[in-house]
Amino acid sequence: MVAIENLIVEGMSCGGCSGKLKRALEALDGVSEADVVLEGGKVSVQYDPAVVQASKFAEVVEETGFELVS
Repeated sequence: MVAIENLIVEGMSCGGCSGKLKRALEALDGVSEADVVLEGGKVSVQYDPAVVQASKFAEVVEETGFELVS
């Protein structure tokens, strides 16, 4: 089963930032794809909820140096 979690993230200022967050999210077991759009801070994560909890995404966002808005 695949679920999708949509997030709004602040603090990304360049393509390097969005790429860093994308790589960090996709490194999580259970995440099949992370789509990070720099403009507007929109992040969409496709994942298997049997493997990873959506709450883990907030930890990754903060550990990567950004702020989760929603």
